[in-house]
Amino acid sequence: MKLKLCFDCDDTLYDLSWPFRMSLDHMLDKTALDSIDLEKFYLDYRKAGDEIFDQIQNGKITIDESGQYRIKKVCDQYGIAIDDQFAKEFQKMYRGYQQNITMSSELTEYLSEKDVELAILTNGEHEHQYAKLATLGVFDYFHPSHVFTSGKTGFAKPDPRAFEHVMKTLNENAMDWYYIGDSYTNDMEGAKNIGMKTIHFNRHHGPEGKASDYVVYNENQLIELLKELSA
Repeated sequence: MKLKLCFDCDDTLYDLSWPFRMSLDHMLDKTALDSIDLEKFYLDYRKAGDEIFDQIQNGKITIDESGQYRIKKVCDQYGIAIDDQFAKEFQKMYRGYQQNITMSSELTEYLSEKDVELAILTNGEHEHQYAKLATLGVFDYFHPSHVFTSGKTGFAKPDPRAFEHVMKTLNENAMDWYYIGDSYTNDMEGAKNIGMKTIHFNRHHGPEGKASDYVVYNENQLIELLKELSA
């Protein structure tokens, strides 16, 4: 049977930490950078975004305001003094680097060569996520009608209705699909709650658990697993 794969976007189709790290390298001095564990710093930055996701989803704050909040929150958490102007400049630089995000050659090669059914389900404001997906070139591999954002559907992961909406729209059985994502709570638990099979792409070594059927840590491991599953 043809492999059926539904992907998350951020930190799954590409490494979201790359524009973050590049911005940090330009904006923070070496003493501050040397004083922190960048991997943990990045994960805490993501957590700060999760805290205010509903406000973004409901249109109460903008994408740029959320970015400024995140960098101020995590810098304060680590004792790094920054002001509002720094936060604005950091977000501007971060958005600039996001214009240069790419999928790995390993993943695009797999998507080009393999006969698989594909979909995307991602949290985030619709236009913002679509712009990132277009930058990544995903529409060379994913049909636009198979791309779903929480901003458009009104349901955000891990709400089971987000995943159910995808399956209903595609007229598919959840048990036939694999969901691939980086977040254990939003992706693995959410997908498993409607009966999807799950692949945890845990590139930043975050929390894991029993809702994950498989766990991989880089693109090579992911591609090898997908090849095994389709054999």
